[in-house]
Amino acid sequence: MEDEVDRLVAAWRRERPDLDVEPLEVLSRVSRLARHLDRARRIAFAEHNLEPWEFDVLTSLRRAGPPYQLSPGQLLTQTLVTSGTMTNRIDRLAKKGLVERGPTPVTGAVCWSG
Repeated sequence: MEDEVDRLVAAWRRERPDLDVEPLEVLSRVSRLARHLDRARRIAFAEHNLEPWEFDVLTSLRRAGPPYQLSPGQLLTQTLVTSGTMTNRIDRLAKKGLVERGPTPVTGAVCWSG
C-alpha cells in the first residue's frame, strides 16, 4: 500500500535521481508519527483540562516520590526548559492549585498538591 511518504520519495527520485533520498523515507515517517502522537496526547490531556507541559511538570513531581517535591532547578533539568519558562510554569500551576511553592526541606522546592 502506497502512502504520502512513498509519493514524496518517488517525486524526489524522479526529479533528482542523483540524491540519496532513502533517509527521507524514515525521517518523514518518524516526523509524521510524532505529529500524530502529539495531537493524540493533546486531546487526551484536554479531556482532563491539562496542557502537555502541565502533565510533564506534575509527573516529574510524582516520580520524585513522597513528599513529591523538587527544586525548580531539578524540574527544569527534567523537563528541558529554561529557568524563566519553569518559573512561569510553576506560577501558573500554583495559580490552578496543582502545586505549592514554599519553604520545604529542599530550598524553594515545588510540591505537588495532588
